[in-house]
Amino acid sequence: MTEDILISVKGLHALNDAEDEQEQEIEVFSAGKYYFKNGKHYILYEEQSEEDGFIIKNRITLKNDCLEVQKKGLIDSKMIFEQDKKNTSWYNTPFGNLLAGTTVTDMSVKEADDLIDIHVKYELEVNYERVADCCIQIKVMAKDSGLFHITES
Repeated sequence: MTEDILISVKGLHALNDAEDEQEQEIEVFSAGKYYFKNGKHYILYEEQSEEDGFIIKNRITLKNDCLEVQKKGLIDSKMIFEQDKKNTSWYNTPFGNLLAGTTVTDMSVKEADDLIDIHVKYELEVNYERVADCCIQIKVMAKDSGLFHITES
């Protein structure tokens, strides 16, 4: 994998509301940097908040079956995803702090020369209350690989 990358992060949240179940899908595309050091993959990229234009700096760390997603800026968080484990961490927003818990139900990582493809399904808790079933897909591609395509749904 080259240092210059393109990244796609797609998240799907099925909210567990007593009245009806709602799905929210979010997708972010960005250029970024990739490093491999001491057996860990590091992916660095920035995203811009749609509401107010603030920049959020993201760092994704992958080692074996442990995925760590860290955000700094308007939102500060560090979420850890490990198969069959529950992890909790603080999710700090301008509106207050939330205790977020993730329990991974399925996780797969595929690595090739110019591509890292990560899929994680997990249950999300906020302040000890289960709120959603979630799925995140992260695709990291070498910038010059020609693998990056945008398709309409």
